[in-house]
Amino acid sequence: MRSGWRELSLYACASNSFREKYQRYIRPDPSDPDRKRKALTAVTAKMARVAYAIVKTGVPYRAYFAAAVPSGSIPLSTSVEAIRTS
Repeated sequence: MRSGWRELSLYACASNSFREKYQRYIRPDPSDPDRKRKALTAVTAKMARVAYAIVKTGVPYRAYFAAAVPSGSIPLSTSVEAIRTS
């Protein structure tokens, strides 16, 4: 039952990169316990890497990384089209 709580915690939060990684691992056969174990191991390793980076750099965690542009402008991929005024 303990592993059920870990899986439930992945589903309890909104969509994030950890959940997506877990889903990618179990997609071929969601009922296979070996796939679930490997998926949980992969997600745990990713969490450890993220935690280490947070402690090492002191930068807050951002679930979805948006690359900053050195000029300070907004990247075209994340910009919103302006409404025409004329």
